[in-house]
Amino acid sequence: MSKVLTVIEFEKTIKQAKILSPLKNFEEDTITFEYRTDPLTGRNTTVIRGMLNYVGRFLTSDDQMLNSLVEKTKANCPFCPESVRTKTPMFPPEFLAGGRIFVGDAVVVPNLLGHAEQSVLAILSREHHLKLGDFTPEILLDGFKGGVEYLKRLGEVDASARFPVYVFNYLTPAGSSIFHPHMQILVRDRPFYLVKLLLDKSKAYFEKYGTNYWDDLAAQEKNGERYLFEVNGVEWFVPFAPLRGLNEVQAIVKGKSNLRELSDSEWSGLAEGTAKILKFYHSQGYSSFNAILMSGPLDEHLPHFDVHLRIISRPGIQQFCFTDAWAVPYLLWDGEAVEEPERFAERVRAFFKET
Repeated sequence: MSKVLTVIEFEKTIKQAKILSPLKNFEEDTITFEYRTDPLTGRNTTVIRGMLNYVGRFLTSDDQMLNSLVEKTKANCPFCPESVRTKTPMFPPEFLAGGRIFVGDAVVVPNLLGHAEQSVLAILSREHHLKLGDFTPEILLDGFKGGVEYLKRLGEVDASARFPVYVFNYLTPAGSSIFHPHMQILVRDRPFYLVKLLLDKSKAYFEKYGTNYWDDLAAQEKNGERYLFEVNGVEWFVPFAPLRGLNEVQAIVKGKSNLRELSDSEWSGLAEGTAKILKFYHSQGYSSFNAILMSGPLDEHLPHFDVHLRIISRPGIQQFCFTDAWAVPYLLWDGEAVEEPERFAERVRAFFKET
């Protein structure tokens, strides 16, 4: 008997506001808002049509300023090849002989001042700065696999370290204090809030419908208006109700609930897909991004949860400082999107058809 797909409802309400716009000689203008509800969590996201045109000038970087910062930060960068063995922390010998993990060009070291009880950095490249289009699948895969090696060793000595996340903060607009490309692997004995929320909501969905929400979501998005592509079984699409405002893309590794379950092929799918999205960001003139890779607990398989990744672009580096981190998403916890997700997905698909 074939499985009956649970239909996920994508709810939105359209509202409008009328103003007399000074940009149109004070003629009446209509602003359209879409209030979208995340199908799993119920979190609200407001899509503001036309906002991308307004904020677009803040999203690209001043190349001269960016290049100047690259040169200034390179001089004392602890992550560059000539300094990484003398200026980065080492693991204690009882944890790891040799003190550091090397996978290809990636180097995994403890975080000097971490964000969790187990906090490490995967230094991704020998180059001090990469344009987003220069992040190759190989660079990303080396970092992913370096994190996997760390998680394997950590699991041998600390069974309580069950909840890992991979975190990318690239360049200062994304919250990074070091220019050199790197990612963080954070592991705790308890999930981060978003992970816990998704675990709880996924379990409730499974108990109600008897199916995995993430598998249902991937199947429903497949070949739809927000769907992008598939790489090695990893499905990539634009979420219906983005968490954040700038060019958010989501990926799902179907049937794998934690990072230990991922095959080499699926890790490659994540690396190749991420590189593709970064290449698109680069084509738009963007230079900074955030991403998170979320996992269920490492010590058990959950039938209701799938490993998934979210990635967003961030504002550019300019003399006039602009940030999309403001009161509504940070203090009110609402999402906001500056463009309709379906329109954004269309632009991404068009880019890959032309390249």
